[in-house]
This record gives sequence, C-alpha cells and structure tokens, in this order.
Amino acid sequence: MVSTLLVGATLTVPAHADTASDLDQARQQVAELKAELDRLNRAWLDAQAALSTAQDQAEDARARIEALQGQLGDIQQRLAERATDLFAAGGNPQVLAVLASDSVTEAADRLEFASAVAQGDADLANEVAVELQELAWQRERLAKAIEQQQAAQAQLDVQQAAIASKVADYEARVTELEDKLAEERAAQKAASDPSPSDGSGGGGGGGPAPITGSGWLLTCPVDGPNSFVDSFGDPRPGGRTHQGIDLIAARGTPVVAVHSGTVHRTSSSIGGYGIVLSHDGSADWTFYTHFDHYGAYGEGAHVGAGQVIGYVGNTGTTVYHLHFEYHPGGGAAVDPYQALLGVC
Repeated sequence: MVSTLLVGATLTVPAHADTASDLDQARQQVAELKAELDRLNRAWLDAQAALSTAQDQAEDARARIEALQGQLGDIQQRLAERATDLFAAGGNPQVLAVLASDSVTEAADRLEFASAVAQGDADLANEVAVELQELAWQRERLAKAIEQQQAAQAQLDVQQAAIASKVADYEARVTELEDKLAEERAAQKAASDPSPSDGSGGGGGGGPAPITGSGWLLTCPVDGPNSFVDSFGDPRPGGRTHQGIDLIAARGTPVVAVHSGTVHRTSSSIGGYGIVLSHDGSADWTFYTHFDHYGAYGEGAHVGAGQVIGYVGNTGTTVYHLHFEYHPGGGAAVDPYQALLGVC
C-alpha cells in the first residue's frame, strides 16, 4: 500500500482538468486528515505522559505516608515509655492521660502541659509535630495526584476514541486517492500505448514494501497510512521513559522489517506481541511491538527489508499502533524520529 508519501507526491498533470482538480482536492483532504491525526496523536501521548507522572507521584506519596506512619508508631512507643517513667518517678497523675491516649497525635498534645513535661518530652512532642505536618502534606499530595490521574485517564479515553475515528477516515481517504491515482495512470498509459494489457502490471499485490531509505532504515516500518510524532523520552510509569516512536495506524496494517535480519519473537504484558530484529552486517537491532498478530516468519527466520513481520494491533496497550525502537550497535535506544520522517 502507498504510505503517507502520497501527501507530498508529485503528480503528472492529467489530460482532463476536472481529473486534476479532483486529485488535488483529494490530496489536500488527505493532508488535512494527516495533520489532524498527528495532533490527536500528540494529545494522546501527552495524556499518557500526564497519567504516568501522576501515577508515580501518587505511588511516591503512598510510600512516604507508609514510612511516616511507621516512624510515628515508633514515637508512640517512646512516648508511652517516657510517660511510664514519669509516673513511676513522680506519680504525676497527668501522665496517665498519655498512657491512655489512643493515638500518637493525642499523646503528643497531652504531653505539652508545661508544668509536667521535661525537656526530653518536649523534644518528642516537637518531633511528632514535624512528622504530623509532613504526613498531612503527603496526604494532600496523594489526593492531588489521584485527582490528576483521573483527569489524565479521562483525557486519554477521549483521545483514544478520537484517534480510532480519525484513523478510519484517514485510511479510507488514502485508499480513495490511491484508486484515483491508479485510474489516472492507467488512463494515461492507455492513451499513450493503446495495445491491450494482460493485467499483470501494477503494484505487486502484497509483495515487500518499497525500499526508499538507506543505511539501517531502508523502509517505513508501517506499510500503510500512519501518523507519528516525536514521543521519545516521554515519561512512563515507574520512572521509565518512552524508548521509541509510536506509529498510529489501522488495525491489521502490515508491519515490515526496516532492514534484512533475523527475527526473534517477544511477548510481555506491557508490549504484547512483538519482534526484535537483529540486523545483518552489524550489531544494530530494531524492536517492533503491540502486534495484532505475527507475520509468516517464525523464531530465528531470516527476512529481507520490506517483508511483513507482523500486523498493527493493540496487544499490551489500547490504541492501535506500532511501537518502534532503534538500538545502534546493540546499545541503548536512540530517537529514530528524524530518520522515520525520511521514509514514512
């Protein structure tokens, strides 16, 4: 299938002005749909990043609250021991109130009677006050983080629904434009060469994707209409960062090898079905995941650039897309965004 290169393709001026106008109009509509899909893609990724940040903040606040509650429990024990000592030493009945306290807060408050509290008790009371102040702040922080999580999740749901609708519109319009281009080219060919055709010409019907790049990236990994923005390095839950680029496309769109190499299938709860492709001639590898299902090539198979290794899905995620990574020299992932712009 012709990819988003259609948007910027240079067309031969057809014989009929109406046809040229129709093609120009269709091409403009495709470009507008692509721009809108890119905007929705960015909004979806921003919502993902906001949700990840809120989740991490909530988890951090929960951990701090748990630690503070443990520290306050230790202080409660120390207060009880000090109150016992005070009562045994002086028989002051006021310390019985400390021993009878149900909480560390109540005990700390009761220890603040000036006439009966020695300096060591005041230090304990101050320590409690500091811990309680931070505990209150952490609880406020947790509540805010939960509120931000809910807002980010709601925005994520909105963007996911909008993307699903826009992808369908985009794919349908690209297909329509492809058909118009094919008809126009066939008409031009018939006008210049009236000899009958046996129908064997054309685009190859499911063959490898066209090789349009060089080096490690010979073709777009998604062989069909797609949308992507630079999301490399965006926040992800657990303090992680996004190590690739997400290419939005319709479910079932072919995913192809960007270089010749060896297939290694992967599967995880986060990534779903995927493939690591070890490139021929170097230690480079690329990673493709969230497949709906695999292509015909099994574990250890050798594939050429442009051959189908899977199909766009949403395993391990929600929105239909391909997550794509590039690891030069077998090392850490680097941002492939600019390279993708040249072939997709």
